[in-house]
Amino acid sequence: MIAAATERDPQDVGARALKTLLSSNAPGGLSLAGAYAFGYLALAGAQLDGDGPVWYHEIDPLDALFLGTAWPKTFTDEFEFANARDAWLRLLRGTVHGKGIQRFVRETVTASEELGLPVDDGKLLLALTGRLEAAGLDRRRLPRRLLPEAALQGCRAVYGPSLDLQRPNLPEDARERVKQFWKGTEESWTADTPQAVLRDGLRRFHDAGLPVKQESGVLLPALYAALMTKPGELLEDMGEHATAWAYSLDEASSLVPVLDILLAAPELEMSVADTLGHLFAVPAFTEPIPADALLWTSSPGLALPRLAFELGIPKISTLEAAVTPDLLDWLGMHARMRLSAAARGRAADLEETGSADGMDGMEEKSDERWAERREAVREVVLHKVRKKSGGTLATHRRFNHPVERIWNADGSSVVRISTDTPHGEELKGALKSQRDAFREKFGRDPGPGDPLFFDPDADEPTRLTKEYFDGMMLEMAERAVELGIDPAFIHAWREVGYVVTEETRNMFTTAEVLAYNRALARHRQGGE
Repeated sequence: MIAAATERDPQDVGARALKTLLSSNAPGGLSLAGAYAFGYLALAGAQLDGDGPVWYHEIDPLDALFLGTAWPKTFTDEFEFANARDAWLRLLRGTVHGKGIQRFVRETVTASEELGLPVDDGKLLLALTGRLEAAGLDRRRLPRRLLPEAALQGCRAVYGPSLDLQRPNLPEDARERVKQFWKGTEESWTADTPQAVLRDGLRRFHDAGLPVKQESGVLLPALYAALMTKPGELLEDMGEHATAWAYSLDEASSLVPVLDILLAAPELEMSVADTLGHLFAVPAFTEPIPADALLWTSSPGLALPRLAFELGIPKISTLEAAVTPDLLDWLGMHARMRLSAAARGRAADLEETGSADGMDGMEEKSDERWAERREAVREVVLHKVRKKSGGTLATHRRFNHPVERIWNADGSSVVRISTDTPHGEELKGALKSQRDAFREKFGRDPGPGDPLFFDPDADEPTRLTKEYFDGMMLEMAERAVELGIDPAFIHAWREVGYVVTEETRNMFTTAEVLAYNRALARHRQGGE
C-alpha cells in the first residue's frame, strides 16, 4: 500500500512534506495535515513490520487522517475504527475544522484526477502529503477536546448504548400487540417499517430452527438479516455485522431508540415478549425506516466518497472501482464482505502455521466493553445457529423467478437466467440479440473478457461508461411517455443505479428495495 519515494516526482515532494509535518506536529497538538502525516506513518510502520490488521489495506486518505488523530491509540477492528471515524466527522460538522475536512476531500480528489491514481493507491497517499500545507491544512491545530480520545469518550458509536438506558413503559395493550405481531404473515416488498422487516427476519430465522421466541439476542441479527444482508453473507458474520451497523447510526436518527432496545435486551436478560412490548412503545418501530439506516458505513474507505458526493463531486476513483453516488450501497456491501472473507483467510493461515496465539498481541483493545457487548450477541445467537443450522442460512427465500443472482462470501456474484418462464424466454432472446449485435460489430463472438453490452461507437469492445448510460437513460426518459413507460421508473433507476421488479426482487436486499421504491415515489411526485 505505502509507496516508496523517488527523485523528482510527487512521491518525492510528499516524502519531504511528510518529514516537515512530522517534525512540526505532535500527538495532542495536531493540525489536519499533521494528523494525516501521523496516520500515514502508522500505515507505513505496520507495512514495514508486517503486523498490521488486514483492514489497513482498505484505508483511504480520510481514514489515514482519522487514524493519525488517534495515534498511537489502536482500534479493536475495522468496525470500531469506521464507526469512531464517522462519529468524529459528525462532531466536526459546522466547525472551522469541518470546513478543513471538506478542503482535504477536495484536495484528495483533485490529486487523484491530476495523477491518474485511485484515492486509496499508495502512491496517491504519499503524494497527497505534499499538497496539504499549500491547502492551508497545517495552519490551525485541533483543540484537545476535538481529538478522538476526548471527543469520543462514552460515544455510542464506539461503546454502544448505556445499559442504564431508560426504557419506555410498556403500552397497555402490549400483550395483544405482541400477539398480533407473531400472527402477521404479510410479505410485501413495499413493507418499510422496523416491525415488518423484523417479523420477516424472525420468520427466516424460525425456518432455520432458531429459538426466535425464547432468545432476545436473536432480534437484532434478524432485523439486520432481513434489511441489509446479501444471500452470500455468512451467518457466522451476521451477529457482528448487526452490532456494528446498529452502533453506526447517528444518535439523532429516529431508529436509534429501536436499536438500543435490541442491543440491550440480551445483556439485560429481557424476554422476547418484553423486548417486543417495549419496541411498540417507540413510535419509530411502526414508522418507515429512515434513509440513514439503509447504507452500510462501518468499514474503511466509505466516508471519503460520501463526503465527496455531498460536495457535488460526481465520481471517485478507487482501487475497487470508479464510484458514483448510486454505487454507495454496492461499495459498502463489498467492503464488509471482502474484509470478512480476508479475515477468515488470514485466520486460517495463522492457524495452519501454528501462530494463532500471536493474534492476541497484534492490537490493543481500546475498551473491553466493545468486545464484551459484541460477544454477547455472538454467543447468544451464533452458537445456537451453528448447532441448529450447520452454519448456513438462506437470508432470502427462493422464488421461481427467471433471474437469480448467486452470491459468494466475498461479495462477488454471478447471474443465472432460467428459461422456464415466459419472461425468461424473453431475456434469453434479448441476450441472443445482443450477442448477434456484438458479432456484427466486431466480426467475432464475444470472449470471456468482452462486455456483452458494449459502446456502439467504440472500435474495440468497450464497456458502457456511466456517462454513456446516463445519456441513454435520459434519452429514454424523454421518450418514456410515447413508449408507454412511466418516466419515474427511469429517473429512479438513474438515481439508485438499479431497477427492481417482481421478477428481480430476490436479487436485492430489503434496504435496496426500499431505496428504489422511495426514489420511484419521489420522482412520481415530480422530484428530480
